Amino acid sequence: MFAIAKTKATRGIWSAAPQHPGTPARGMVTVDVMAAGICGTDYHIYNWDSWSAGRVPTPMVIGHEFVGHISAIGEGVSGYALGDRVSAECHIACGTCHACRTGNAHICENTSIIGVDRPGAFAEQVEVPAANLWRVPDAIPDVHAAVFDPVGNAMHMVATAKVTAKHVLIVGGGPIGLFAAAIAKAHGARSVTVQEPNSARADIARSLGLDLVVDPRDPANRARILTLTEGRGPEVILEVSGNGAALNAALDIAAPGAVVALLGIPSGPVELDLGAKVVMKGISLLGITGRRMYETWYQVEAFMLKHPDLMDKVITHVLPAIDFHRGFELMDEGSCGKIVLDFRQIEQRLSA
Repeated sequence: MFAIAKTKATRGIWSAAPQHPGTPARGMVTVDVMAAGICGTDYHIYNWDSWSAGRVPTPMVIGHEFVGHISAIGEGVSGYALGDRVSAECHIACGTCHACRTGNAHICENTSIIGVDRPGAFAEQVEVPAANLWRVPDAIPDVHAAVFDPVGNAMHMVATAKVTAKHVLIVGGGPIGLFAAAIAKAHGARSVTVQEPNSARADIARSLGLDLVVDPRDPANRARILTLTEGRGPEVILEVSGNGAALNAALDIAAPGAVVALLGIPSGPVELDLGAKVVMKGISLLGITGRRMYETWYQVEAFMLKHPDLMDKVITHVLPAIDFHRGFELMDEGSCGKIVLDFRQIEQRLSA
C-alpha cells in the first residue's frame, strides 16, 4: 500500500509501503482514501519541530484531513454501508472523561489524533472509528470534502467569537485564516480585515472580496484599520498566526471589550502585558481547539454547500498524491493556499 509517512526522526517526509489495514476491528471501518488535505500539523511534522519530536512516534503514516469510500466494516457498526462516501473527525475522544460527558469532546482529556498518534490518512486506506465518520452530501466535491477538518477549525473559531455585525481582524492569512475570513464574511461581519505579510496569500485574501488586506510591516497598517473601524479598533480578533509580536500588536489595536480568539500555536512562550492590554481594556481571550463534535460539522456542511466559490479560491493546488514532496515545497515557499492530495489514481501512477 502506498502511504506518506514520517519514517525518520529528522526533517522531511517520505513514501512508505505499510500493510493494508485488513479486517477492521469492532466499531471500526476501513476507508479507501480519495483525497486528503495537507495540514499545518503535517507541516510541523515535516519540519520535525520540538512539538513533533515530543509527540509523534516514528514510523508514522501522517495526514488527518480526508474523504473516501467505505471499503470494509467491522462488527458492531450500524448506519453505514460499503461504498458510502465519508469524511471523519480526526480527534478520537474517549467518551468517558469529564469533558466528553459534559458535551465538550473537542477538548477530551484523552484525545488520540489520526495521523499523529495512530496511522493517518495519507494512504490508500485508513481505519477509523465509525463514530467519527461524517457522510458527505453528493453536492460537495471531493476536493472540498477533503478539508472539512480545517474549515471546521475556522468555523469553530468564527462561531465562538460571534462575529455578526462586528468589525473583524484576522491575524494570519494561511489556509485557516483565509477560510475564517470567508466564513466571517458569510456570517455577516460588519467588516473583515486580513493581516498577512506573504504576498501570495494576501492576493488570495483579496480575491475573497474582503474589506481590507494589510501587510503588518506597512507603517500605514494601523491607521487603515482604525479608519475602517470608525476609530475604535476591531471588535473581534481571530489570531491564527501563532506569532507573539502579531498578537501583541493586535491587542494594542483591539477595541475596548473586544473578543480575541486564539487558534494559532506559538513556537514558544509569549509575553503579554496582561494589565494594560487585557485587564484594563476588558478583553476576552478565547482558546480555540479542534471542532465541536458534531455541531461544527453541520455548520461546515452548510457553508460548503452554499459557498463553493469561496472554497475554490482558498484551495489553490490539487496534486497527485505521489507528488506530495511538491506540496511541502509549496508550503516552504509560502506560495499557496490550501493544498489537497489526490489519491484516486495512485495505482496507475505507481505502475507507470
